[in-house]
Amino acid sequence: MQEQGFWLSPQQKFIWTIEQEALRHSTRAVCLLSLDGALDTDRLRNSLRDLVRRHDILRTVFRRQTGMKIPFQVVLDSCDPGWTHDDLSPLTEAARESRLQDLFDAEQNLDSSSETGPILNAHLLSLSQDGSYLILSVPSQSADVRSLQILVRELGTIYAGQQNSLPESFRYVQFAQWQADLLESDEEDARHGRDFWAKRQFAPIAASLPSEKKTEQPFQPAVLAISAGNDLSRTILSADPAAHLLSAWQILLARLSGQNLFSVGFHADGREYEELENGVGCFARTFPVRAQVETTFRFSDVLGQSVQSIRDSIALQEYFAPEAIGIDGELVSFSYQDLGAKQTFDGVGFTVERVHVVSERYKLRLIAVRRESDSGAELELEFHYDSAHFDPPAIERIARYYVNLLTAALANPATAVSRLPLLSEAERHQLLIEWNQTAAEYPKTQCLHELFEQQAAKTPERLAVRCGEQAFSYRTLNEAANQLAHYLHKCGVGPDRPVGLCLDRSADTMVAVLAILKAGGAYVPLNADNPPARLKQQLEGAAALITESKLAAQMPQFAGTTILLDRDQKRWAAGPKSNPVINTNPENLVYVIYTSGSTGVPKGVAVRHRNLVNYAHFITRKLELDKYPEGLQFATVSTLGADLGNTCIYPSLISGGTLHIVSYAMATDPRGFADYVAKYPIDVLKIVPSHLQALLQSDEAQKLLPRKYLITGGETLIPKLVEKITSLNPHCEVINHYGPTETTVGSLTLKLKDYDSEKAGLTSIPIGRPIANTQVYVLDQNLEPVPVGVIGELYIAGAGVTAGYLGQAEKTAERFLKDPFSMNPEARMYRTGDLARYGEDGNIEFLGRGDDQVKIRGFRIELGEIESVLASHAAVKQVVVLAREDERGDKRLLAYVVPSRSQVAEVHGEDLRSYLKQQLPDYMVPQALVVLPKLPLTPNGKIDRKTLPEPEQVQAKTYVAPRNATEQKITEIWAEVLRRDKSQIGMEDNFFDLGGHSLLATQVISRVRQQFLTEISMRV
Repeated sequence: MQEQGFWLSPQQKFIWTIEQEALRHSTRAVCLLSLDGALDTDRLRNSLRDLVRRHDILRTVFRRQTGMKIPFQVVLDSCDPGWTHDDLSPLTEAARESRLQDLFDAEQNLDSSSETGPILNAHLLSLSQDGSYLILSVPSQSADVRSLQILVRELGTIYAGQQNSLPESFRYVQFAQWQADLLESDEEDARHGRDFWAKRQFAPIAASLPSEKKTEQPFQPAVLAISAGNDLSRTILSADPAAHLLSAWQILLARLSGQNLFSVGFHADGREYEELENGVGCFARTFPVRAQVETTFRFSDVLGQSVQSIRDSIALQEYFAPEAIGIDGELVSFSYQDLGAKQTFDGVGFTVERVHVVSERYKLRLIAVRRESDSGAELELEFHYDSAHFDPPAIERIARYYVNLLTAALANPATAVSRLPLLSEAERHQLLIEWNQTAAEYPKTQCLHELFEQQAAKTPERLAVRCGEQAFSYRTLNEAANQLAHYLHKCGVGPDRPVGLCLDRSADTMVAVLAILKAGGAYVPLNADNPPARLKQQLEGAAALITESKLAAQMPQFAGTTILLDRDQKRWAAGPKSNPVINTNPENLVYVIYTSGSTGVPKGVAVRHRNLVNYAHFITRKLELDKYPEGLQFATVSTLGADLGNTCIYPSLISGGTLHIVSYAMATDPRGFADYVAKYPIDVLKIVPSHLQALLQSDEAQKLLPRKYLITGGETLIPKLVEKITSLNPHCEVINHYGPTETTVGSLTLKLKDYDSEKAGLTSIPIGRPIANTQVYVLDQNLEPVPVGVIGELYIAGAGVTAGYLGQAEKTAERFLKDPFSMNPEARMYRTGDLARYGEDGNIEFLGRGDDQVKIRGFRIELGEIESVLASHAAVKQVVVLAREDERGDKRLLAYVVPSRSQVAEVHGEDLRSYLKQQLPDYMVPQALVVLPKLPLTPNGKIDRKTLPEPEQVQAKTYVAPRNATEQKITEIWAEVLRRDKSQIGMEDNFFDLGGHSLLATQVISRVRQQFLTEISMRV
């Protein structure tokens, strides 16, 4: 007789797909029940046979024919259940529990044929005469949780000889066909149902959850189960448990991910019609419930939203296609299961203890399980997770956060969701106290120049500073600085008086810096290439300006004393060489560094002596400089205008080291720098990663690294660069460093020898832990600490926090806030605007900006300042400036301009570039300016920055091909360095317009030298 085949239901197809494509093996729905009382084993086994005869689905096999991707189902006339009976009574209680768990887990993946049967499998485990466990399992396509509960109830009824009281059995294959037809029906109700779900498509949580690993590994399900406790169980179960538990889950996910609009999979039993109430089969489905969790919402608001969403969705659940939930492993879902109370049949108590059913592929799933016991109802929380994405400690933390949040929400439903606590007191203490225990002694009563003077007295003849062939011993440097300092003091320089400093890099630069400090003043580094208007702003309030002849013409008009260091030496050459006695204290300013300002006005960060002394002293300890009494060789390759180089400058001068000041031309020329290092070996170098990357692209790479310490800062450090450094010089120790100017050079460090980046699975190297006498906090918008792995804003407190912005009290108040975690009422913390999160080891990971500030090659840039300047141009109506990564992963500035209607023909990129150069430093001038007829908008009317075109898409130039072999080779070199197709590079193209910058130009020069065997230099 030919067997009749039936199509699978949509639910069965979905589970089949999960097994084949995600799990790559078949699975079984499993139920564990305890049997209390004297059990008749033979009667139980016969009852199982009757149960199979009663339900078609327990005799249904799944078969495939050649060419069929999805099997069909066939109902067999007969199919005995599988049966195993083991006696566990000889085992200890602990051994029984272990054996029971192993058998339950093994049953989930039991290798039994779904094509021939048995379909129902039973494993009886005897514990004593009055106690047993029974494990029942069926293929996952054959039953859901409700079905397993029905089977247990009916098994007990049959065991008690009351099968005549059971309702008529239900044919699942008929439901399968009806469900498939319904999803394709053209009836009005069906169309309405499908429209409902089309508007509620699954929107996964796009952001990573705490400690989540990105992986391509197959689905590896695991579970953590915890008790909710008696008090919480009573409170939850006396309300609408599913809605309350789901709401708390949604809020937690929003808090952990930082995403306020997403979908959570909600598990429903699929029995929306009375006829299906006692049906056994695969009816359940997981459909998306949209969550909107705004920070201002109360828990009660989210609860009301959940109740309505569940009600609306369940009413139309039969029209939801299960495959719409996806199997990509991004699902986060929720399920509520009521396993019911013990049922007694002919003296034997049947209690469902545990169930396991595969219904979807998930990243994270919460199953709340209600059980009845002799002591009352209990709630267990099962956190199911994909162990390819999460390690057990991460799930343990999520479980704690959930219980903490749920407890607080139930106690006060009117609480704003952003204020519901996640952390326990122990976790809060770890974040705020334990990981901030950085107290250390430092010379807090001394100024920086006084520490230098002490060192000069110890090692007067040791070389203090070198720039090329120009060099000073500690004695010579100290005496030269003293003479100039006495003169500056006569010119009115004193405590907290700024002094402008505009010099090319040279050993004399350090004479001027130390002289200003010794006179009591604070130096203000200036860049001669900056527009005069900007220089004038920076010189406001200065007592003097120190510059040199060749730069004097670029200086703005200045009312104070102007000193030309190379021509005016006779003014102080005969002055005293002794250390000046000036009433300077650690609270006085040591320098003022100007950074970009969002309103177009640069901000002068006022750094005190005590800030710098704490930092410099920390670096001397971090580098263990006391081990090198002869002093180390430090190199600075950056401008004084960015505090990056201070990591080498001041630790060198207070520890007896030699400071090498490397000129810009040499610092960007791999061969020249390599020659210098060969002649004057370097022990310690601080450098921006992109600068280092450009240098290491050359043939001189191995010669460029320092002998002992390489300190990176100013940009994100990636593991690939570290690997390259290690391969070139395994003895060079890499230290990652982070810190805004407002907290004095650097506030966090990480020695990479103490860190396993491969194990952490991160794409960037963390910025580490706080330096001495520094506290760091990762906080939410309420200034409360966020949990480990959760993104928040980074705040920095402690000895490095500066005096704020010179002459800008309002700006200072915005960024320098009262430290709510300090016992000192005067303590302040700086709001960095940087996004960060804690790792499990306490190291902090930098994740970018939370505003429009960017860092490019170590320079801090407010995009708003560039926009403000561009918007002031008469021909510009609208402007947007953004930073985008190019093909190399380097950031470049792009400006998009909409011209005024009357000025359309007058707006040209080069004109705007010239306009910007008159008011902004070169590093703030966008590499591309794109003129558009209008800016793209989002549906909400905001500028859609994501859809702004790449400059190359709108700036088509007439292509001029290479005309000879030399031009052809140079084009190829440009293409390699810029990572572009050489067909996109013409002879009239500008290297910088194509995304080039000075550091990439060094690579071009190196390759041209190698190819043509000729010496060329770069003039910028």
